[in-house]
Amino acid sequence: MRKTFTLAAVTALALTGAAQAQPNRGASATLYDQPGFQGNSVTITQSAPDLGRWRFNDRAQSARFEGRWQICEHDNFKGRCQEVRGDVANLHTLGLMAQVSSLEPAGRPPGPGPGGGYSGGPGRDARGIDGARTVFFPRPTVGGLDVAAGDRGADVFCRRQGLGPSVWFDSSERASQAVGPEGQFVGRSTVLRDLLCRKY
Repeated sequence: MRKTFTLAAVTALALTGAAQAQPNRGASATLYDQPGFQGNSVTITQSAPDLGRWRFNDRAQSARFEGRWQICEHDNFKGRCQEVRGDVANLHTLGLMAQVSSLEPAGRPPGPGPGGGYSGGPGRDARGIDGARTVFFPRPTVGGLDVAAGDRGADVFCRRQGLGPSVWFDSSERASQAVGPEGQFVGRSTVLRDLLCRKY
């Protein structure tokens, strides 16, 4: 009796662990080459770094998403990315009509970490270029989203990469959605570009 109970408990724990390891289980994205879910379509159920393999690069004009997905304008999740869910009858509303080249199920969204600011380990979004005393980030992003411009947002991003405070950044560009210094999603705002972080 005790053996049976122990085996059942171990099985339950294993199943719970498997479920937690796959938070986007059942996620799917169906892309259509015409607005309003019309025309040819393809359904993606995994990470797709190059939609050219599905013959759907830069073709999607509408889409239906089960679960949360990140869609990007260039291959390998580069360029401008947007997190989406549900039905999008016209990708023009996201500024990505016929411009989606890669997509993947979204992970945990950025949010406040234990000490405030963006969650996630150092270097998660790092694509910096090393200098002698600084690291240069042409287009800082967190979870695929642009970072809202401001001294605090710049400092939080730099420290999140395991670096010192920000030295300089440009804020002349705007994005339709961004992430703020506390990890909150914000609407249209100026965003960080050409960010320099001090190494120490």
